[in-house]
Formats: sequence, structure tokens, C-alpha cells
Amino acid sequence: MKTVYAGYRLWSWLLLLVLGGAGMSAHAAGAPEYDIERCCDLCPLTAYPESYDTSYLKNFKMLVQGKDGWLFRSEAELVEQYGPDLEGLKRLQRFARHLKQTTGTEMVMVFQPTKGLVHPNHLPSISPVPFSWSVARRSYTDALERFRQAGLVVPDLTPLLNESTREDAFYFKRDHHWTPYGARRTAKLVAERIRQMPAYQSLSQQEFVTRRSGLIRKDGSLQDAVKRICGFEYGSQYVDEFRTESAGTGQSSEASALFGDQEMPPITLVGTSNSKGAHDYNFVGALQEFLGVEVLNAAVAGGSYDGSMFEYLLSDSFRESPPKILIWEVPGYHNLDSVEFYRQATPMISGACETQQPVLERTTAIKAGTNEVLYNGGGQFIEMPSNEYVVDLQFSDPAVKEVDAFIWYVFGRKDRVDMEYGARVETPGRFVFELPEGPNWNDEMFMSLDLELKPEQVSEDLTVTAKICRRQDV
Repeated sequence: MKTVYAGYRLWSWLLLLVLGGAGMSAHAAGAPEYDIERCCDLCPLTAYPESYDTSYLKNFKMLVQGKDGWLFRSEAELVEQYGPDLEGLKRLQRFARHLKQTTGTEMVMVFQPTKGLVHPNHLPSISPVPFSWSVARRSYTDALERFRQAGLVVPDLTPLLNESTREDAFYFKRDHHWTPYGARRTAKLVAERIRQMPAYQSLSQQEFVTRRSGLIRKDGSLQDAVKRICGFEYGSQYVDEFRTESAGTGQSSEASALFGDQEMPPITLVGTSNSKGAHDYNFVGALQEFLGVEVLNAAVAGGSYDGSMFEYLLSDSFRESPPKILIWEVPGYHNLDSVEFYRQATPMISGACETQQPVLERTTAIKAGTNEVLYNGGGQFIEMPSNEYVVDLQFSDPAVKEVDAFIWYVFGRKDRVDMEYGARVETPGRFVFELPEGPNWNDEMFMSLDLELKPEQVSEDLTVTAKICRRQDV
């Protein structure tokens, strides 16, 4: 790997040579002199939370300067606790079980180790934030084991931890993505685990070949945050770029997976910009090489850990041809215990109200503000315990990506669900979510549903068809 960065900032004093002036000559002026200033120390502003004052910069709290030009984010890459809490783990387990029981798809979770876990040798000798690598390593290892005990297929990525200093580093120095080398080493470990799965044994094999195709110039996201806060720039980093092709057709892995004439690939990858972004780190290509099986890349850049999962579960590809294996690439700093994620994603697996007759259904014209879209009354009250039902919303405009839902119950109790798809997540204007469950909710009877939309979400003649039906996993 070739790396170019600003090691020192060089400022030169201009020497004015006035030839022929009163006793002034080139000889008298002497050789030019230079002041050398060390670069690049983070400016003091990066130590203050108030400096991260935009929606973009808040993703980089708090910047930490490492050795040899490396940068870290304390709230994402120097965390010491990993994985969901007990309730979050139960929801994840239910999600994976429902996926397998409903579609036959088995989920493989690629829970990436963070930059601080992989590259502790580049951390500063005295860190401005508390971080214990041994504590973080133990928590990460325990998280992988908890996932396995919950019945998930989780490749062991601990061999990637505490990589020694090497030219083909796992992560970029000043970016939050892995390098093509890191993607390839991860793919090898993931493939080794998938090859042990019974679902893999029946898949037809083909040969894929990976070749170096050029260089990637990376102006890292962390160094961009430094530029916005401190006003100076680091240099670019360069790493090798790779492409994987089918040995039989010479077709690129991406093209063959998306536009081939054959049926949909038996393995699908969902994930973040590590898997599919502005730069191709060739993670899906390396998977295909090590597995000998075509992989559909359904990852979404800028969609966080959940965006591509939402997009894929709502797609025709998933509904018409669910894969044998679904690989979910998740950066380890996501704890995966969001209640709202599972309330939405789990019913998407079985199609919510697509394959059954809804108990209530109504189409409503939508305006900015609050809109009542379902009402359980009008002379015919239906008993609908909260833990047994799911709501399915279809807007006439697929551009609707954000909506707040308020569920009212018979005795005045209220629940709220905030739903939002990222700007880069392509969905058909559809939202589904389960009504809340648990000892405090199971006896509550559904009364009505209000939706709240911001003015910028409401187009002319916008309507929504709202349905409520029984959960298929009850």
C-alpha cells in the first residue's frame, strides 16, 4: 500500500534580492532559510463537543489524534461495550428465527471489529479519552458468543484484532471504512464459516478471479471533519483497488449478480458503504472468490446498519426469490438493540398485510400535520389486543421517507413510533410496524391511528392506504 500524507507543513520566507541596491547582493543575502512546523496536530476545538455542531459533524465525536497520522472517533471507534442488551438480543433472535421459518433464509451476521480494536498500536500513548483495549476486546468477544448462543451464525473475526503494523492496513488512517485489504481478510473468515453451513452445501459452485485494477485515492471522512473544524487538510491516502470477475464469463461480480440472465443469486449481502459505496472495497467480490458462489450486493451507502435491510425486505427481489443465505454486514459500534428497528423489520419478512385480509383498511388524503387514518369504532368495535397486530401503510408517493405514528387505545393510553428511511434508501413509500407488546401492553385494545407528517413530506394529492392485520408470527 502506498500512503501519501502531510508529515510536515513547510513555510518559506520570501527573500527579496535587490540587485544593484545600496550594498545589497545575492551573496550578501545568503542562502534561503525555512521554518518547519510539525503537521498535523488537531486543533483545540476538536476537544469540545460544541464543535460538532452539524448533523454531519456529530458523526465524528470526538476526534482523537493517533500515532503516524492516524485519526479515531472516540464515540464510535474507541468504545468498550459491544452488542445489544438482553431485550435487544431477544428481538434479534426472534427476527432471525422468523426469517428462517417464513422464507427458509438463514442469516449470517458480520459484526465488524472497530478501528480501535484492530489498530490499538496506532492509538496515542496518552489518550484524551478513556479506552481499555483489553476491556473492549473481552466485550466484543462476549458479544459474538451471545449472538451464537441466540442461534445466529456469526463468523469469528477475533483474528483481526490487534493487527501488527503493516502496509496493507485493515482500516484507512483517517477514514471510517475498511481498506480493500481489510475487506478481503474479513471475507475470508466469513467464507470459512459459511462453508460449514448445511445451506451452503447444496449451492452450485463456480470460479471467481480477483485482480488488481488500479488505485483508490482516499480523502478520509475523519480528515474532512478536521478540515471543517480546524481549517487545515491532510494529504490523501492511496491503496490498491481490486475487481473480481467470473472466471467463465469474465463478467464483473456486480454485473453478474444484478444483471445476469440466470435466477437470483442464492446469497444476498446487505450492509453499509463498507460493502457498497463511493469506493468499491470489493468485499462482495472477495466473498464470491472464497465461496465460489454468486452474491447479490444489496448494501446501501449512507443507510446505516438498518437502511439496506429495510430496502431489501421491501423489494421484489426478496419477496419473489428469498436467498438461501442473507449476510448482514454491521459495524461493531452499532449495538443492535433498537426496539423500533425490530418492530418494523420483523413484519416485513412475512409481508405484513400483503398475504392476508386486513381487519381494518382505509384510504385517506394526507395533509401536513396530524391525520387520523384508522378508527376502530363506528358501531362495530373489534377486539384487537396490541401484541397480536401489525400496521401496514402504503403512501401514494414513494418519496415519503419519514412519518410519526401515534397509536391510541381504548382507555386512553398512547404509543408512538418514529419511522424514517435514509435519503439514499429506496423504498416504495411503504411503512410497516407491530403494535407494542409486553406485560404492560398485551391487554390494551387498539382504538385509532394518527399519522404526523412534516410539510416537506407532503406532496400534492398525497394519500395513504392504512391497514391493520394479525401478526403472522403469533
